[in-house]
Amino acid sequence: MAILRLTISNQLAELRRMGFALAEFLDDEGVSKSTAHRVKLVVEELVVNVIQHAFDDGAPHAILLDVRTDPQGVAIMVEDDGKRFDPTIAAAPPLKELLESGKSGGLGVAIIRKVTRELKYERTDNKNRVRAYVENAIRPGPGRNK
Repeated sequence: MAILRLTISNQLAELRRMGFALAEFLDDEGVSKSTAHRVKLVVEELVVNVIQHAFDDGAPHAILLDVRTDPQGVAIMVEDDGKRFDPTIAAAPPLKELLESGKSGGLGVAIIRKVTRELKYERTDNKNRVRAYVENAIRPGPGRNK
């Protein structure tokens, strides 16, 4: 098992640094491209939601990302001190409604739920902690890309 711990600020510009660190970590750990894609998607959706919606004071805040690999998959934890938000119970608008309205956003929670085996939320010490688990994709066989 390997661990990546990263603290980023609540600025969208931090997504690039986070993305590079996460991609390098997953590659170094031999995580398949399919699994890595799903992990990156979950992490980005969770962190973007925090950056865009958790804070309204204009002040800098720290967001903690903890990613751990194990033989069965990848565990993700995102922690912030923003407004309470529980993605396990948040309503996701129907796709048809989103398409008809032309608005962007709103699908992140649905995507996270679809690609994770496990999604948990807790609020402790005025902090949100979201935990997600992405199972390994089918291991590549002969002739398949990793």
